[in-house]
Amino acid sequence: MGVVLHKFRDHEVSAKTETLILGTFNPDIPGGPDFFYGRARNFLWHLLPECFNEPVLKEASLAEKQVFMARHKIDFADLIHALDVPDGEETNIDDDFIDSHVQQWKDIVSLMDTLPNLKAIYFTRKTFNGIPNMRVQVNAIAAHCKQKNIRICKLETPARFFSPEKQQQWNDTIVLKKTCLRP
Repeated sequence: MGVVLHKFRDHEVSAKTETLILGTFNPDIPGGPDFFYGRARNFLWHLLPECFNEPVLKEASLAEKQVFMARHKIDFADLIHALDVPDGEETNIDDDFIDSHVQQWKDIVSLMDTLPNLKAIYFTRKTFNGIPNMRVQVNAIAAHCKQKNIRICKLETPARFFSPEKQQQWNDTIVLKKTCLRP
């Protein structure tokens, strides 16, 4: 197949962003989601609005999600800009496969430097075990956050299912700031 680009590679993070939520990769494939975390089995648009006692946006339009983002000064980016995918592996979403086929990383540190109001970065994963290349990227971002006094934490993945426990972890980390799983 060759190089697969990030579906939202042209998304421009708002300069007003205070909270940046980072994931790994959204492939630009037919039938994919219309925005970050838009897959059917991803519950970010359930978890995040509930953190602010607002209606769930899982089935909402992109415009409704963008209004929420602007109101709360939240935006999104992913670590990977492009993958080099061998023929027959187009649907392989295993972390170790993705980690070993990165063709181009997104320069998150440079992105951070364009966000004068940035206060927090949250990764939507709790572990980087078995994905050493991503860990290197995350460590560089974490070091830059420390230097700039920006909060950096990991969140329970929004993928696969919603649970009250997962919601509590998101509330405790994002809103109450009483927990922080460090990268």
